[in-house]
Amino acid sequence: MRKRAPIKHILPLALCLGLILTLLPSAALAVETFTTSDEGAALIMEYEDFRAMPYSDNGKWYIGYGTLCEPEDFPGGVSEWEAEALLREKLVEFEDVVNTLLMDHGISVSQAQFDAMMSMTYNLGTQWINEDYRFCSYLIEGIWQYSEQEVVNAIATWCHQGSTVREHLVDRRLREAFLFLYGDYDNDGAERYTYINFSPAGGKLENTTVFYPVGLPYGDLPVPEMAGRSFLGWYTNTGVPVTGAETALEPVYLTARWDGEGTGSAGNDVDLSQWVNPYKDVKDSDWFYAYVRELSAKNILGGYPDGTFQAAGTLKTGEALKLILTAARYPDPGNAPSGHWAGLYLELAENLGCVLPGEITDLESPISRLAIARITAAALGLEARAGASPFADVDDGSALALYEEGILNGAVSGGRRYYNPDNAINRAEMCAIVSRVSSWQYTERNDPAQSGYIEFRKETVPVLWDVPAAPYNRNLFVRDGSRMYYNDPAYTTAWGVDVSRHQGDIDWRKVAEAGVEFAFIRVGGRGASTGEFYDDANFETYITGALEAGIQVGVYFYSTAITAEEALAEAEYVLERVRPYSLTYPIAFDWEIYSKDSRNASIDPEIITDAALAFCQRVEQEGYRSLIYVGLESAYQRMNLSRLTDYDLWFAQYNSRNQPDMYYNYRIWQYTDSGTVPGIGGKVDMDLAFIPYY
Repeated sequence: MRKRAPIKHILPLALCLGLILTLLPSAALAVETFTTSDEGAALIMEYEDFRAMPYSDNGKWYIGYGTLCEPEDFPGGVSEWEAEALLREKLVEFEDVVNTLLMDHGISVSQAQFDAMMSMTYNLGTQWINEDYRFCSYLIEGIWQYSEQEVVNAIATWCHQGSTVREHLVDRRLREAFLFLYGDYDNDGAERYTYINFSPAGGKLENTTVFYPVGLPYGDLPVPEMAGRSFLGWYTNTGVPVTGAETALEPVYLTARWDGEGTGSAGNDVDLSQWVNPYKDVKDSDWFYAYVRELSAKNILGGYPDGTFQAAGTLKTGEALKLILTAARYPDPGNAPSGHWAGLYLELAENLGCVLPGEITDLESPISRLAIARITAAALGLEARAGASPFADVDDGSALALYEEGILNGAVSGGRRYYNPDNAINRAEMCAIVSRVSSWQYTERNDPAQSGYIEFRKETVPVLWDVPAAPYNRNLFVRDGSRMYYNDPAYTTAWGVDVSRHQGDIDWRKVAEAGVEFAFIRVGGRGASTGEFYDDANFETYITGALEAGIQVGVYFYSTAITAEEALAEAEYVLERVRPYSLTYPIAFDWEIYSKDSRNASIDPEIITDAALAFCQRVEQEGYRSLIYVGLESAYQRMNLSRLTDYDLWFAQYNSRNQPDMYYNYRIWQYTDSGTVPGIGGKVDMDLAFIPYY
């Protein structure tokens, strides 16, 4: 992978002029036809990978670098140079189609732009060459009229298999988009954008996967439509609202929420897209912008006569009581006819048990963040919860309850989460809390230890009582940039990465200086279609560099074994390759299903378990530690963990909550595939070991 470069928001002037000159209609500039360059072919081959024997994918057969064939063709396979020749023959067919598009519409492009289109066409076919699709229409209309983000989305939208986003297609589309935009074959487009995948939950939405520049706020999110229903907002799978004010960092999956039939509940039928910002001190890049917009549009909270909102200004106790109680949907008592205007809100709070009688005596004074937490929890009927606090500076059951419900977040600094309980709540913070309280819906959480079942993909899976449960407190995980912390004093964790040849050149000394303590390095794998072994081309370079830098090293093998005998052969392969090196971390059995057409896609769980046992037992016979890589699906449905309790698990799950959902115990958590570390160009898998191996 490549080193990240600064995000380009606006195309440089010289580039804009170049695009105008290359994309003017035929009346102004003659159209040139092209063939795919060597650099363009190399990009295609990089993503297609080489397969010597025919293989099946989605009911079709391919060979070499993804060239269509019949299953009986090439019984002896092909060499790499023969595969390249087949690829170039196929490219000739696609070149004719793309050149015809350019000539028919008078579109002039550069060699790099043509190569980008050829890479798309070789992978997608010619389906994108249709004026109903954005990229094709942009070309015809004049692509210089569109922003970087619009062009990126027009190309990167082709990143699905069925309805599922595929990360390898995301990576490829972004590389192609940046090749088209900037003419750089070795670009970092795949690190410059991330995406939100929107599920409209029965509504209509034109584009369900939208790409955003990394490091910037999302901005306005798309609004779906559904007849007879009002859209309430986008939410994560844990019920946390996402407004667009958040910073784009990694892939996020969101689901729409809708109200009941008709125009919607009071206050939720405001069209926020029509809101005009009246506040001269509120910018759309402010983290609180979406919350201020919502409350202002609904006439819940306003600004000052001088045209300011004063987001940092403190909130008075009376104002806070009114906002919390009305957001929690209690009947609004209105202003008191005598005495302090907020007197009736205080009376309601006392009657509800949100505050003790006589506890609040001054409705004009500022109110602390801790008081807000306790009043809000009581208003929502949330009892104070026991357990370790997620916050480094307060241990309070009400704050914990609101954190677990996604209403309070605090702020992360230096790997710790802080709530600043004694600080007065400010207007921006109150807007966020009121918005979350307004949309909050309590759902009873399943406790497998009590119910005897695990909820997974809308199904229930019986608990395996002989498999130890994970002991970790999910509230104590803190993500700070690319680094994950687990703030439990009972554990001394270690931070690591896992790499394969896709990471390109690695400066292991910089990786070590960044604090990375261990690395898992891919030795090789077994083909998902062919079943043949392949070496990781960078294994020797990586393991030598990591060891010389003082990093603890383990290895993994990407397995598609379908029998215990195949897994045993994989173990022998790994043992032979690691003999010259000193490993302090385990040898991992990384059994995965690449696609629904992979050779191992329909294997019985007991056979997969047999394979894992065979691999681990053989590895440990030679004195190494073994490790089994699992996700939720493989742990709950693909393997019988009751037979694997003698071996540690390496668990993989990435989510926007930065909390693991695995019920059973695991020793290492792979928490992201999109981390960044000095010394490694581009994205890399990041891992947290709860008990280091050294």
